Amino acid sequence: MPTYDYQCKKCGEVFEAMHRLDQPAPPCPHCGEPRPQRLISPVAFKTTGDPTATRVEAEIKKRLGQGRSRDALTLAEKASRIAGNRKGMGKIKAARDKLRGHLGKDT
Repeated sequence: MPTYDYQCKKCGEVFEAMHRLDQPAPPCPHCGEPRPQRLISPVAFKTTGDPTATRVEAEIKKRLGQGRSRDALTLAEKASRIAGNRKGMGKIKAARDKLRGHLGKDT
C-alpha cells in the first residue's frame, strides 16, 4: 500500500497516511479537519552499477548478435584495461574470458 503525505488546510499539520489510491484522504490527526491537501512528494529511486559498464555490456551483446565476435572481444578487452576494477566490470571481464576461450578454439 502506498504512503501519501498530507498537510492540513486548517492547522498546517503535515502527516503521512497509508491507504489505497481509491480511498479518501484521512482526517488530520491533530485537529480532525476532514479534507487535508495531498502533497507532492519526491520520487525515490536507486541506480545500480556503473552506467559505463552497462553501455559497454549492451554494445558487446549487440556485436555478438551481429556475429561480430572478434569485435566484441576487442571491446571487452579494451574496456577491461581502461576500467580496471570499477563496479559492474565483473560481467564484462567474464564475457571477455568466455570470448577468449571460444575464439581461441576456433582459430
